[in-house]
Amino acid sequence: MNTVLARLRPGHADADAAAVRQQKEDRDVQQVTFPDLTWDHFHWEQHKRTGECTHPEAARRYRKTRAAFEGRYGEIIGEYWSIVEPSGVALTHKKAPPLLSPIIDDTRLFHRSTDWVTRHNPRLADVLFDCENLAIRISEVLRYTSESVGLKRIMAVASHVLGVIDRDEGKVDEAEAKRIAAEENHELREIRDYYRRAGARIGLTVYTQGMIVGVLLIGLLLALVVTLVLWRSDAWDTHDTRIVVSVAAGAIGAFVSVLQRISADKSKFSVHYDLGKRTLYMLGSYRPVLGAVFGVFTYFVLASGILQTKPLHNDRTALYYYGSLAFVAGFNERFTQVLSKSVEGLVPAQGTAAESGTGPASIDDEGAQGRGREQAQH
Repeated sequence: MNTVLARLRPGHADADAAAVRQQKEDRDVQQVTFPDLTWDHFHWEQHKRTGECTHPEAARRYRKTRAAFEGRYGEIIGEYWSIVEPSGVALTHKKAPPLLSPIIDDTRLFHRSTDWVTRHNPRLADVLFDCENLAIRISEVLRYTSESVGLKRIMAVASHVLGVIDRDEGKVDEAEAKRIAAEENHELREIRDYYRRAGARIGLTVYTQGMIVGVLLIGLLLALVVTLVLWRSDAWDTHDTRIVVSVAAGAIGAFVSVLQRISADKSKFSVHYDLGKRTLYMLGSYRPVLGAVFGVFTYFVLASGILQTKPLHNDRTALYYYGSLAFVAGFNERFTQVLSKSVEGLVPAQGTAAESGTGPASIDDEGAQGRGREQAQH
């Protein structure tokens, strides 16, 4: 009842309208983009330099917009704002959560809003577009120091281009624009070469980290399986031990194989670093899983006796036998390919011999019968 009466009092409608406007303003600020921040900075800069502005609350608006932008994208660690038009470039750095920092890298982004100041300078506009294009690839592929260096170099190029435009008050001479564009394009080519070299190194690093995650997951899974089996029943025999050892040996073999090829002087092992960090993580984590599958397959083939190979007599040497061959299967994919082709070639031949009565045993019988007929004739 009191709420209803309060709404009927004079001025309450204005308060509601003000509250609605404030909520809408807060919502707009939370969804702020870099062009919004560019416009607010331009109005604030104009008011600071001239004392006159069509937006009297430009300073408060700019501080609020900047705080919302940094809350969304991270702290602005590099910036250049044009004084001629509402344009600018910025570099942000958002730190990863402390607990996830060993796995998740900090987020560094290059922001550009320069369409207004470059509308009379198409050559320089193309240079700034190339800056943003290359910055996107650097942010998605590189990590740590390489990413920071690449983005700061791009920031330097973009700031220099905007500084040239501001110096000529928005209209750069065609010859001057051509000269500046040629210089900055040369610098961008050097940055692009640096990106390719660093991308190859970072790609291998991320792939290796993914393999470490895969090995740890396999180890955790094996520990969980062993714990559950021992907890539910005591039916644990030597075959279960050999399977566990084969899984672990195959995964470690695959991991060591990649490390050896990476560290070789003339290594041809490479990854497509343009796939991105997340994809390389997943591809790297799959490698130990593949090695574990090869290790188990090798154990099953050898333990089945289909190749007529047997370990030494006691169980202890048999464990070493299966474990070492499982490691080789994970280490060298060709070994598994040869093994699978051998099984593929043997199983159909034995099946055909059993069904049709032909095969090595039948041939020996026919040869014995032929020798018997020859002895009878003599």
